[in-house]
Amino acid sequence: MEFVVRARLGMFQPNADVFVDEDQRSVIAVVEVAGADAESLSVRFDERSLVITGRRLQAPRWRCGSLVQKEIARGEFVKRIPLPVAIEYDRIAASYEDGLLVVVAPIALTAYMPTSRTELHLVVKRTHS
Repeated sequence: MEFVVRARLGMFQPNADVFVDEDQRSVIAVVEVAGADAESLSVRFDERSLVITGRRLQAPRWRCGSLVQKEIARGEFVKRIPLPVAIEYDRIAASYEDGLLVVVAPIALTAYMPTSRTELHLVVKRTHS
């Protein structure tokens, strides 16, 4: 049996869902960091971005057997999420439970919230060759 192990260079980016709760006037980010060392998690803001860093611990070494599939990234990670509106940095809250880091950032009172969306209607034509 042959398989190729590809080394990951640098840090990886965990998956994230980000949405604006207009009723609560908050930007909410849910970041998938299962297995992360809770002490290593850091949430900070850099200009107009939310930056989450941390470390997912290395898997235990198995004494026997061969690795057949490897998909879970380990080590240092960083996730940069652009913010759609200005937020109140001093009122953010974060919680980490069941492998998900949830960051709630209140929207600044002076922030512009777009009330309309631009919708484009496109006609797609199939061409035959």
